[in-house]
Amino acid sequence: MPIARCELCWVEGRNALKPDPIDDLLAKAANRPPDDAALAAGVRRAQDAILGDLRRVRPLGSVTRSALLFLIVFALAAMVAGVLLGPHGFHVLSVVDRALIFATLLVVAVVASVASARSMRPAAGPKRGSDAFLLAAIGFPLLFALLFRGYSTIHLVHEGIPCLVAGVCVALPTGLLLLLLLRRGSVLDRSEAALACGTLAGLAGLAMLEIHCPNLKAIHVIVWHVAVVVVSAVLAWVIARFVSRSSVQ
Repeated sequence: MPIARCELCWVEGRNALKPDPIDDLLAKAANRPPDDAALAAGVRRAQDAILGDLRRVRPLGSVTRSALLFLIVFALAAMVAGVLLGPHGFHVLSVVDRALIFATLLVVAVVASVASARSMRPAAGPKRGSDAFLLAAIGFPLLFALLFRGYSTIHLVHEGIPCLVAGVCVALPTGLLLLLLLRRGSVLDRSEAALACGTLAGLAGLAMLEIHCPNLKAIHVIVWHVAVVVVSAVLAWVIARFVSRSSVQ
């Protein structure tokens, strides 16, 4: 049987393998002195390609500072809208009612503000947007059921639709202002961030209604006032989900 052999070349009476032309080129390139000008030009091209698109960004403040800004937007929107529409509801509330309702509003708004601020930063801690929403959607009906009486459904829709519309009309511009603050950060979970900001915007609408609306029937407040928070949060969450899916596609 034939035996495979390397192609040999007889050089000065000895067997030797033919040198590969590529090996010759590599050896010559290794022995060639480096061209400093060409090396510097290559480094400059690499720097331009990497650093050319970089832009200076404004550093974010602390979570506490951002949460305080969110909370200020909530408070201003609620108070300004309530005063402009007329503080009729505030005057008919008892001192105990005012203390419990507005203290609860402040606590839930703080939770939503912290969740919104944390959603602007990766690894800033638990976002808690869903916690703020559940706290508002469950806590306020229980609170209103404890404070108010009256569950007659007569004129329920007729009296409730104006409150729902007014609350949402306050929540929408408030949500846009919160979105401007949110865009200053780096949001990774849009749905959670939208739920937190939507809840906070809805709380502004709810607070406005507690200042403005003199209807203290329990069923009216539980259904229509709380619905402002639910509608605002759910609408923000749905929009965020749609935008996220559109960006992926």
